[in-house]
Amino acid sequence: MLNSNYQGELSPAQILICLDAKPDSMLAGRLYSGYYRRVYAFQSETELLFAIDHLCDSMQFPQASSNRRRFESKSTKTLVRKVEIFMKSDIEADVNQDRATFLVHIKFRQNATWQGSITWVEQEKTQNFRSALEMLKLMDEARNPSTKETVDWEGTT
Repeated sequence: MLNSNYQGELSPAQILICLDAKPDSMLAGRLYSGYYRRVYAFQSETELLFAIDHLCDSMQFPQASSNRRRFESKSTKTLVRKVEIFMKSDIEADVNQDRATFLVHIKFRQNATWQGSITWVEQEKTQNFRSALEMLKLMDEARNPSTKETVDWEGTT
């Protein structure tokens, strides 16, 4: 089920995220880069965020408005994660699964986070997001539309 925002081709500035149907609350799936024409399998929200951030850094687009803060002044170990080349048919197979699929366009990297738009492909709904956290919340809402998750800090329930 393709919509007007996704016609089977990714522009260099677009990222396609296909989530796996998992019973737990972790986001896992594949991230397709329109720029590199490669796919990365992620197993958690953290892996997804790191992959997108490194993708933006390697493309040098959009430019980050601030430098990354670190606890250590130098890196001691580099962990390289593998990506695979993908074909158009790989994307079409993923999009046509009964899963949540999102087309992401990051327009800015300001205030140590991202701003852009996210389209839920299956429902043809687009929302702007002001942070990576807000993008994740939109993805989670689409994946679990009838569930509202909260933490009861006051012990009232």
